[in-house]
Amino acid sequence: MQRDLPRLAETRFDLLVIGAGIYGACAAWDASLRGLSVAVVDRGDFGAATSANSLRIVHGGLRYLARGDFSRMRESIRERSTLLRIAPKLVQPLKILVATYGSGARGRLAHAAALRLNDLVSLSRNRHLDRDHHLPNGHLVPRNECLASFPWFPAKGLTGGAVWHDAQLRNPERLTLSFIKSAAHIGAVPLNYLRVDQLLVANGTVHGARATDLLTGGQLDISARAVLVAAGPWTDEILGKAGIGAGEARTRCAQALGLNLVVSRRLAEVGVGVQARSGPQEDPVCGGRRFLFCAPHGRGTVLGTWYTGDIADPAAARARGVRGLLQEFNDACPGLDLSPAEIVRSQWGWLPLKSDREPGRSGALAERPRITDHGPEGISQLISVEGVKFTTARLVAEQTIDRVFASLGRSNPVCSTAERRLDDGAAEPSLGDSAGLGREEIVRAVRQEMAVKLSDMVFRRAGFGAAARPARVSVEAAARVMAAELGWDAIRQGEEIQGVLAETDTLGAALETVA
Repeated sequence: MQRDLPRLAETRFDLLVIGAGIYGACAAWDASLRGLSVAVVDRGDFGAATSANSLRIVHGGLRYLARGDFSRMRESIRERSTLLRIAPKLVQPLKILVATYGSGARGRLAHAAALRLNDLVSLSRNRHLDRDHHLPNGHLVPRNECLASFPWFPAKGLTGGAVWHDAQLRNPERLTLSFIKSAAHIGAVPLNYLRVDQLLVANGTVHGARATDLLTGGQLDISARAVLVAAGPWTDEILGKAGIGAGEARTRCAQALGLNLVVSRRLAEVGVGVQARSGPQEDPVCGGRRFLFCAPHGRGTVLGTWYTGDIADPAAARARGVRGLLQEFNDACPGLDLSPAEIVRSQWGWLPLKSDREPGRSGALAERPRITDHGPEGISQLISVEGVKFTTARLVAEQTIDRVFASLGRSNPVCSTAERRLDDGAAEPSLGDSAGLGREEIVRAVRQEMAVKLSDMVFRRAGFGAAARPARVSVEAAARVMAAELGWDAIRQGEEIQGVLAETDTLGAALETVA
């Protein structure tokens, strides 16, 4: 898989996918399997934005049980099983523990009933899964076992714990890349660092896009019979370049910033949920008292998630989030005493709000994906998708490609992405550590995985910057190998090294800016 600009410019594709996060990647894979010729482009690296900001827990929808929303619960359960099946080395079972208190909704009896009902709703969850990926039934544990697993649960009124199993993404970036690589293996043409400047429209029909290669500055036109915009928070911006949303017919979607932290301390061998003490004033997006989760990640732990709708100054918002999320965990977990010095990485991304486009508070997080055929707005064969969850991205992509076939007026082949394993999903992810990577791994990423910047290697192909701050010596060693492969001179090599180190240093700057 290499950058092939001539092929991109010389081919008329059935479908151009704009955006190569998890939604665009799943759509490109699905469309390719159904026989469409596909190009998929992103103005950054594959899966480098919101899709990389994941708590790494694939939730099976247990939270929907309290609302009686069994349809969405079953949907999440099916998609959790699908990810375990099609990418078994990248998605693995994860035990989740929450504490029980008193005799009401948080008590053992209520949790026992919820776990039993969850097991009944998900009876088929292990079908066609490898045995080591089976998810056991939920169960209660006594107080001493609960505290042995996570000593920082508030002790007052603690009666024990409730355990169930979800799934965990070992490496979200690798999973997104696996969808891209799988699509490329059957003919799709992916390209990173290609910015779409304009949608090309003639006689009310989209027929491609004009784009700029951000590595060379060159421009090209991409010809396509249909265009799918899956650009996350940039979707409205791209549609606006074609005149979509210029009037009052389309409600633009406001965004919230979501932030997770990685800390160096291994807090537990299981995923843990604790209820935040923050109220609606401190947590206006979620309404207060939301559940915080932590999950093991390498030798450390990932913590999440903190949200804000106040994003006028994103850098300041991220700085508040780093301090705020750490404080929320310390408040909810007496004696935990996490310190800023233990934070090794912050991850953040943009999430859509309801924005009066679905029931509920306008400033709350959106809960339903939005798939739109823009034919009624004046441009046929233009589709957009705006997702809300990593877990259900494959299913939403399936529904989106159904719309693409309808817009093209073609018979629609059966989707097979829920059964077919990803080509790269059976391979061990190339997770590294502060010792760095071997030359062969770096060369493979450059030649076969379109790693064109040092940050691509450090943060997404190898992942040795995900669970710890990468050591300068490791970054420099990787840069030397990439320089030899890509022909970088000493100046470019130095710029790439400084870019990676600057990205890791933004956390320290964030901590310094918040009192």
